[in-house]
Amino acid sequence: MFPEVLPTLLLTLPLLGAFLALVPKGENARVISYLCASISAVSGAIWSLYVLLQGTESYVLPLPSVWGEYAICLDSFGALILLITSLIFASVSMYSLFSREGITARGASLFNLFMLSVVMAMVADHVLLLLVAWETMSLTSFLGVWGNREDKDTSAAWKYLVVTHFGAMLVIASFIFISLESGEVRLSAISGVSSSAGTLVSATLIMMLVMGFGSKLGLLPFHIWMPELYGRAPSAFTALLSSAASNVAVLVLVRAIFGYIGVSDQVTTAMIVMALAAVTALWGALQALVQNDSNRVLAYSSMENMGLILLTLGAAMLFQSYGSSEAAAFAIMAAMFHLISHTVFKSLLLMASGTVRRATGEGNIEKLGGLARTLPALSAVFLVGILAVAALPPFAGFASEWAMFKSLMHAEIITDPAIQMALPLAIATMALATAIASVAYLRLYGFIFMGRPRSQGAACPRPVEINELFPFLPMALLCLLLGVMSLPLLTQLASSVSPLVGLTSVDVVEGWSINMSHMGGLNALGLSIVLAIGILLTFLAVRSLGKRSLARGDTWDCGTQLDARTQYTPTGFSQPLLRVFNKIYDPQTTVSEEPRPSTYIRSVRFQQNLPEIFIDNFYRPLVSGVIFVSTKAKKMQNGSIQTYLAYLMITLIVLLVVLR
Repeated sequence: MFPEVLPTLLLTLPLLGAFLALVPKGENARVISYLCASISAVSGAIWSLYVLLQGTESYVLPLPSVWGEYAICLDSFGALILLITSLIFASVSMYSLFSREGITARGASLFNLFMLSVVMAMVADHVLLLLVAWETMSLTSFLGVWGNREDKDTSAAWKYLVVTHFGAMLVIASFIFISLESGEVRLSAISGVSSSAGTLVSATLIMMLVMGFGSKLGLLPFHIWMPELYGRAPSAFTALLSSAASNVAVLVLVRAIFGYIGVSDQVTTAMIVMALAAVTALWGALQALVQNDSNRVLAYSSMENMGLILLTLGAAMLFQSYGSSEAAAFAIMAAMFHLISHTVFKSLLLMASGTVRRATGEGNIEKLGGLARTLPALSAVFLVGILAVAALPPFAGFASEWAMFKSLMHAEIITDPAIQMALPLAIATMALATAIASVAYLRLYGFIFMGRPRSQGAACPRPVEINELFPFLPMALLCLLLGVMSLPLLTQLASSVSPLVGLTSVDVVEGWSINMSHMGGLNALGLSIVLAIGILLTFLAVRSLGKRSLARGDTWDCGTQLDARTQYTPTGFSQPLLRVFNKIYDPQTTVSEEPRPSTYIRSVRFQQNLPEIFIDNFYRPLVSGVIFVSTKAKKMQNGSIQTYLAYLMITLIVLLVVLR
């Protein structure tokens, strides 16, 4: 009886919460609505742990159907993703309650419906359930990120809806074909469609799914909605889009490619996926480096991380195509490990960024600074997220990115010279993207929390209550634990993903080290202990020197009064790398002199605009072409019945010829 209660609570409580949010009984009903979401999330976490201990659970929903039984199923692979997603939903719902962000009837109802659609997409064991959940997830997130009704600029939300619905069409078409080809509607019964569909059809299905789910992940060129939407949407929904929605996309994509379709002789497809993912990761890192809005930085950061995950999954496809199932399993494990890590630290950073916005009234890092003194607790949790996303030991991002790097180091099992060159190139691209992104994260934290305030809001921020920080603490702790104590998770991940490539299990843990093949390992716990000892010894050495006198005085100011304007700016910090990649950024700068405030000093105003080349060179011509064709096609509707009858006759003749 106990296990049946958990999925029931998981799926019914969000429906109850969505209904209660719309009951006109004031704020209490909406608070109860968020509590329903929290309890549902806890139920999902407990059910996930139960499945990890006891094995796969499957239930048939009591719904009438002419397309077979509507069932849900949770295996160990899905349980790991559902577990971390449930924890994020619980934290975000508490964040919304304590911060009072989104405590509206509309916001609470959409939050619950979005949660229900995410959970249903993860556990659906019926093609129709999955597709309906995916579409509901897009619609509820679209309405949720719209913001408040006073926000007149809805272009970002509409871009999101259009791009993701283009992706949805590809996903729907792919799953309908998979279902028809296999003759099954139960997803758990579909396996290895490529054996009957053929190599070319399978490659087409894989690319359709990569682009379809990639529209949610920010894959080029479907990323255009992310920066604007992250900059305008409520923090709770951006945190969920970057974590929960991405988790669904990657989870179903992995199941579809390696399970429902199967990877066999897909070397070219794997190389295309890797190339597209590498360009996405590199472009996301480069753009994150020059953005001045904190949420836009994090949007491009999500794009970069999803690119790295897809790059690793492409490598898994490559290894599987060459028959190296162990290397493929290790690559999938590394990608899913980074997905879990990204879920934690990106949710933490987006919610912390939202707290900075509410406290200061500013989202532009050019106008922030000095918050480490006035908001030290928020600065500390933000720093934990930055250290994790920058892949510094001993935090989660370091262990997961190390695993992804290591998963690409198996070129020796492939004799093709082109592949042996492509894999090192992929490693170099991953390293370059990671290094550039780390500079962007240093810039983000430094110019928000260090230096002098650059605006009144940054100088006198609203105090952050202790209850507002409460939802950040479990995520900050997870950022550390996933790095220090990663071995149990990796062992479970390796066991869960092995069946996808036809193996019973893959050993990736040797003693206390993450290891695969002969190329050395990573002892995450040992490294953490060494770092802790080093920090402790440094602290004791400094204290042993005794208390030194501190002299305070003004620094040399070159005859100019030092203020917020005379410190380093985020734009200036980015200039060296911007000049290195000048051909890619193609910056448009304007320098104008203002009246001189003194005999020796002149005031210069510097303005810089960085065009979005994908919008200028791809989407604008595409839109112009669609408008041109539509204008020409409009002439066909001339109001003449005779003309319309002629259209019908021509169509009928064509159909008779084609279908004769």
